[in-house]
Amino acid sequence: MSAAAWIITAGGALVIGVVLWPASGTRWSMRVGTGLRRRASIPTEAVGGAVAATLAMAAGLAPGHGAAAAISVVVCAAAVKVLLASKRWNSTAIGVARLAGVLANQASVAVTVIDAIERAAPLVSGSIGRAATALAADCEAVGVDVAAERFAARVPSSAARSLADLVTISAEGGGRWVETVEVLEQEASQAAATARMFHARVAATMPTLALVVVLGAGLVAGAAWSADDVGAWLAGPGGAMLLLGGSAVVAVLSARVLLPARAIARTGGWR
Repeated sequence: MSAAAWIITAGGALVIGVVLWPASGTRWSMRVGTGLRRRASIPTEAVGGAVAATLAMAAGLAPGHGAAAAISVVVCAAAVKVLLASKRWNSTAIGVARLAGVLANQASVAVTVIDAIERAAPLVSGSIGRAATALAADCEAVGVDVAAERFAARVPSSAARSLADLVTISAEGGGRWVETVEVLEQEASQAAATARMFHARVAATMPTLALVVVLGAGLVAGAAWSADDVGAWLAGPGGAMLLLGGSAVVAVLSARVLLPARAIARTGGWR
């Protein structure tokens, strides 16, 4: 491989690194706070970029073309992941808010917080309802402390963590849990409103971002297919530099939106 090809490849790798770099820290810096399964997972963006670059090289194109294709795929994959993470966050936040609301209603008739959970769990559907049902069952099987920790682990939400703490403290006879669960309902409702707003105003723009990248690549491919001389030039070193430069500009501009959005979507309301 020539020196120019190495430079092009290194530049493409640098841009991919900029897009993949977590806004809240690297994976290595967060190893202590993450589980083994998360640490061992491979980013989808990296896999997609590697596949795109490999296909481009296998088609006989230059490394610059492969890097440009990899950058485009990385941007699209990152946008799709933000959308999916936002959907999960939104669903979880709404479910926890519903559980907190039902729990607050049951608080006036239930004798204890455990009794309120047993009454509220069948009234909530979806994954949060199943987690609440498991919480009620675990309280009888393994004790309140362990049950609350399991519930907080099942539901990645700050409001769910507060609910688990409320269950633990109230079961021990501490505090006025009826008034506390009303405060929890307000907290969960605010978290759900935040998740809905993020999904509607930020995550909803991610498909548009990916579509713009795909359309740009389609226009280039269409121009190369319709005109032989244009296609020959794009397949050459000059075309590789142009495509790589354009992909790099798109990636840098997209990173200003993708990195903060991905960081917020990943936290899912945690503080």
